Amino acid sequence: MDSSIIERKRSLSAFWRQYDGFLRFRQTMGAVVFGSGIVIALSLVGTGYTSVGILSMVAVALVSLADYLYVPMPAIADEKVQRQKILAKLRLGNLWTEDMELDGVTVRIYQPADLQGEEKLPGVVYFHGGGFCWESFGLYDIMIKTMLKLKRMVVVYVRYRLAPEFPFPAAVDDCFTVTRYVQKNTKQFKMDPQRLALMGDSAGGNLTMNMLIRMITEAVPDLPKFKVQIAIYPYIQALDFKTPSYQIYDNNKTPTLLNADLMIKFLVTYALGFATFDESEIRKLLENKHWTTELRNSNLPKLVHNDVLPENLERPNIKMPVSKSIDSSLARKFNDIFLDPRFSPLLADDEILGKMPKTYVMSTELDCIRDDAFFLTDRLRKLGVDVTHRHWGGMDHAFLVFSTYESSLKALQEITNYLNDNL
Repeated sequence: MDSSIIERKRSLSAFWRQYDGFLRFRQTMGAVVFGSGIVIALSLVGTGYTSVGILSMVAVALVSLADYLYVPMPAIADEKVQRQKILAKLRLGNLWTEDMELDGVTVRIYQPADLQGEEKLPGVVYFHGGGFCWESFGLYDIMIKTMLKLKRMVVVYVRYRLAPEFPFPAAVDDCFTVTRYVQKNTKQFKMDPQRLALMGDSAGGNLTMNMLIRMITEAVPDLPKFKVQIAIYPYIQALDFKTPSYQIYDNNKTPTLLNADLMIKFLVTYALGFATFDESEIRKLLENKHWTTELRNSNLPKLVHNDVLPENLERPNIKMPVSKSIDSSLARKFNDIFLDPRFSPLLADDEILGKMPKTYVMSTELDCIRDDAFFLTDRLRKLGVDVTHRHWGGMDHAFLVFSTYESSLKALQEITNYLNDNL
């Protein structure tokens, strides 16, 4: 794995461990101060200073509430006050969460705190992004809580295993374990078995399609089906790395979080785990030198044809021709995995993809995998699937997890509106 990626993972992990430790210390001290304040206030009431005692209890309660709502911002954070306001509003929300294991896979359950009795709500299984490699599980809490403020539902959020320690197909297997468990146990989660959805962003969008493909090929007649899938700026193919968006957002100088070099490194790490690779292989893949003569003459290139892209999408200033040279060793190393529908679900057979449920696809302009969403929309529509495609011009890959963006809230509102209309 690229050393810079490893260092970023380590530094981020260390930062969040320190931050979490600070918050735990503050919570402990807050509890001590609250308890001491109440004891003093009750003592004042008991000794005849009733008014002073009551005022003291109110003051302690207000200080404790302010302490609970206040979230310290790290030095690296921008727009600190705006972030604190958003977090305070969410902390006042009526939500309940719990981490647990379902058949060995960690999940976090989100549901309204007042959910009780026989009430059954729509259910969503959510798969996070992060290139199958980044430990990004904790970054989605605000986003999911925001969705639950917009729609009353239950969310099972999956913490699948990550590469390089657990390469392909570990993530697929973990997500399927949870998805199948939810199908069999909707009553446990107070989910309505007639109103289930799969949702994921980036790598998670890949996993939503994987779950549906596997449920179609391994169908169990008596289990409830998922009525809707939400694929948010999804990664869906490792066939063509010379699409216009891969060419535009080709290196770290591009104004996007996810550039072509980083995306290929994610995919190679997901495919090979700790197996070594070098920069020359990355560049060769970006030139499609893994395309064998057999692959070129197959029907697969038709699935990523640029003719399906809208004319108003940005194109590279200089279109790089597809390399005619073939690197046989590169093809042998990657093609068996890259062309596996579990790795590239766009390449699944027509009879499988044609059975997909209603699908909401989101794409963003500043994104090296922008074009994948258009390929997916075109393929599914040609197979008769009901697809809604929302393209966010000017926005970046992963923008939904950044709560300070106005567009993030608008996008989440649109997604929950879609769920309201279809679940």
